Amino acid sequence: TPRDISFCGHAILGEGIFVVEDATRDPRFADNPLVLGAPHIRFYAGCPLHIAGGYKVGTLCLIDHKPRHLDERQQSLLTDLAGMVEHELAAIQLAILDELTGITNRRGFVMLGQKCLQLSHRQGREASLLFLDLNRFKEINDSLGHEVGDDALRQMARLLCKVFRNADTVARLGGDEFVVLLPGIGPGLVPRVLARFDEALARFNLEAGKPYRLACSTGVAHYDPAMPPELELLLMQADRQMYDHKRGR
Repeated sequence: TPRDISFCGHAILGEGIFVVEDATRDPRFADNPLVLGAPHIRFYAGCPLHIAGGYKVGTLCLIDHKPRHLDERQQSLLTDLAGMVEHELAAIQLAILDELTGITNRRGFVMLGQKCLQLSHRQGREASLLFLDLNRFKEINDSLGHEVGDDALRQMARLLCKVFRNADTVARLGGDEFVVLLPGIGPGLVPRVLARFDEALARFNLEAGKPYRLACSTGVAHYDPAMPPELELLLMQADRQMYDHKRGR
């Protein structure tokens, strides 16, 4: 349901269980279209769901078309169930997030990126994939130590998240390799996107005061929505172009 009329939109603002025993008698919901019309909600109980960092991503809720009372034991059961869901969400996070940088890892990128391409295919929208490899990363590790190298990777991830849109999928594939999938961005817009990222890199190197400079070689691959949505093919094309770019430096 749209958040502006959802009961969960209220529940997610709190920390504990949010209960509405009879929506027709609650001034916040009496004129709600979900109460006046289908599914004719009367009772609602929702418990917010948290992920790492304390972020709330939704609720586990119970809904009925008859008024109800949720006793203390039932509220405890709902809280326990929500905790089980949060545990599963945490396991998924661990599986798809890169531990060092906090952004999506290869496994998560393949999962999210493939869905993004499938959506682009259905909607007839272009997409572009950027493959970025940090230059001289081994030198940073060898001369300054692995802790500084780890910091360089984290800073790179932060820059990517800062520069690119929330709709873009940013990931660390492993080592010093990063990727960004840009839905709705075709060949004509990519140079502008890369120029904005280059400006962010230059500003970081000028202002951050780090003992290293961030620089990267970039490869680009474009998705034509008339073609099958094959993420691995895009990765291969962008990786090949990145390697050619790096070799030509």
